[in-house]
Amino acid sequence: MAGNEKEIAKFLIANKSVIPLIHLGVIASVGAPSPVSGEFIEMGSEEDVDRLLSTQDSKKKADIYINGHGVSLKQKGSTFSYNRLQRANLDEVFRLLNFSNPTATLEKIDHEVAQFHNSQLDRRNRPWEDLFEEYEFKVLTDFLMMKGAPNVGWSSHQAKFILEAPAVNIAISNVKVFDFNEYFNEYKKKFKIAIRRQWYGQASESEHKRARGLMKKQGNAPWVFDNVVGMPNVHRSGCRWRSEIPPNERKTVYFLMIEKER
Repeated sequence: MAGNEKEIAKFLIANKSVIPLIHLGVIASVGAPSPVSGEFIEMGSEEDVDRLLSTQDSKKKADIYINGHGVSLKQKGSTFSYNRLQRANLDEVFRLLNFSNPTATLEKIDHEVAQFHNSQLDRRNRPWEDLFEEYEFKVLTDFLMMKGAPNVGWSSHQAKFILEAPAVNIAISNVKVFDFNEYFNEYKKKFKIAIRRQWYGQASESEHKRARGLMKKQGNAPWVFDNVVGMPNVHRSGCRWRSEIPPNERKTVYFLMIEKER
């Protein structure tokens, strides 16, 4: 989700019957995905947006509905197309999407993560071309952005279009609608596979718990390392590490993001 999805929804409602959007036409209806079905709930006011539009449900790919069409909201500039992709999910997703050689693709990614961990790469954002054929990366990105998610499968709220708007000062002139092919072709040179890490034992409660959760899945084991590489940010407590986890039990745990760079 964009982070400014409620502002976008309120802007669209305020400009019903005014804005002609590519692919969607003049706005007649703005809806929130129903939490209990694949349908949507009509929103007609700012109060409806605050009450009905959830920003936390990772199962839905459509953030809102415009004229009955599911729409994914994206912020202009740098943004994450998908967050926290686990190694344990990759083989299943690759097979679901009919990759030609899922095992070989996964081995390439494992090698890239290990190289990064061993300080053999100069950047943590990697060219997707080093890991995927273009067709398969496009299919993967389409699935993760528009159609479904690991552990969930196909979403009941799939997105047909992507609406892009700035973080602030949303206006008719800076709102743009894409279908996925248009979006991918527009930004494919900006997409990167972002290697990210957390530490089991770091002071941040949320990050420590996420790392612990990743470690529990056997399929994530190739991305869990016993030695600590890099350092977590200093926590608001003034510490980097938890006192109850001895140094020899700390671990570095990796996951991936698909990032669109500015």
